[in-house]
Amino acid sequence: MVGAPSGTGGGVREANAAAVLNAVRAHGPLSRGAVARHTSLSMPTVSRQISTLIDLGLLSESPSPQPTGEVGRPTVPVDLNDDVIAACGVHVGVTTTTYGLTTLRGVLLDSVRIPTPPGTPEEVLQRIAREVGGFLGNWPERRIIGVGLAIGGQVDPERGLLDHGPLDWRGVPARAIVEAVTGLPVHLDGHVPAMATAELLFGEAVHTRSALYFYAREMVGVAVAAGGVLHRGPGQSGNIAHLPVGGDVPCPCGRTGCLEAAVAERAVLERAVRAGALHRPDIRALRSAARDGDATADRILTDRARALGTAVALLRDIVNPELVILGGQAFTDAPEHLAVVHDAYRATTVLPGADIVTMSRFGPDVQAMAACAGLLTHLYAHPFSLLPPRI
Repeated sequence: MVGAPSGTGGGVREANAAAVLNAVRAHGPLSRGAVARHTSLSMPTVSRQISTLIDLGLLSESPSPQPTGEVGRPTVPVDLNDDVIAACGVHVGVTTTTYGLTTLRGVLLDSVRIPTPPGTPEEVLQRIAREVGGFLGNWPERRIIGVGLAIGGQVDPERGLLDHGPLDWRGVPARAIVEAVTGLPVHLDGHVPAMATAELLFGEAVHTRSALYFYAREMVGVAVAAGGVLHRGPGQSGNIAHLPVGGDVPCPCGRTGCLEAAVAERAVLERAVRAGALHRPDIRALRSAARDGDATADRILTDRARALGTAVALLRDIVNPELVILGGQAFTDAPEHLAVVHDAYRATTVLPGADIVTMSRFGPDVQAMAACAGLLTHLYAHPFSLLPPRI
């Protein structure tokens, strides 16, 4: 279980180790003296924690000392052990499951996408977990610290449970299932909080005081961060599926104009098939038809983009963040309609500063990065929980 830190690593000792690890992540390679300055810890404390983190394999010393320009021996800087340690992530989507592998600094080493398999929740998760071994088999030189599992719906990270409406999953012990199959510690998180975490750790939100992350593909979701901390309420994230954005698209809830009914990929494709723009649901074919001049296909994608821009503006006006980050294939795979998103945003927002909206730097890799980032964030906060130090 990736939950509470181990008994030997709790309290002040682990907090100090986390401070050292994060200083090196942000500024490394660093000498021990530089780590002490960045963390305000004493030199003996820094030296002890660096020794522990080296023993755990999270840090490594430079093979050759570097001169400092000061009197005394050259220093031996330490840095993240990026050539050895890696984090595995699995993002389970309604139709697509994505595997990712990153370094400790969030460099994506590999990613693979497969169709999300059918079956009961247990069957689906067991099959997905079995594929982890094959995926990691391509990287035998890497030491895998665990699996980050990111999925939509309402997540209980403490108990490892999951509710997912579109998949009709209720109270699924997702973490336990994947841990049992992979034999690795698993960190479970909602997919949108995990994506926002990736932005806080490695992406556009690193240096912002507040940020709103908006995701759209098969589902829609939003996450808010302030002071570098992600807001988490009961169930992990708020629900914007039924945010009213106008229009006459019917929603399963009985109303019309709900956001997810208007913009979710499956709903958009169903409308395209009914309207005769497609023979079968295929988002690439729909975009290709729109580019080739099919008026119906273009109208459907334009309506989707307009609804997205309206929703982003409504949420921005409520939260009023320093930065708005757009992620997910509804944005990254539809560059021809991004202008419609921005036009609808500018037409709806009542606040100044329309230029605060930016795209996620992770592009189509957002799902892989999110799953890995959730695990890495836990590691940086609780380095002994995944790799307990030897007493």
